[in-house]
Amino acid sequence: MRKIIKYTRYEIVSEFYDNGDSSSVAKTIVEEGETAVNTYRLCVGSRNPLTQMPFNKDAVALAEYLKSSDENLWNAYWEDPVEEAE
Repeated sequence: MRKIIKYTRYEIVSEFYDNGDSSSVAKTIVEEGETAVNTYRLCVGSRNPLTQMPFNKDAVALAEYLKSSDENLWNAYWEDPVEEAE
């Protein structure tokens, strides 16, 4: 899926966590051989914020929400902290 955020088109890659929440990353669209840059990120709970219907890990339902989401909801990209092994 692609989405325009702040006048630039990005490729959106999403994943669901075990609890049903999701994380979506807006990556730059690049030519073959180039490296995409993670630019924005949006985390969404297990329910659609607009309808309160559960996503049930349905990638299509999540994509529909993301397509209509306000660009101001997207935050600058951040990495999840890595847990250190003891």
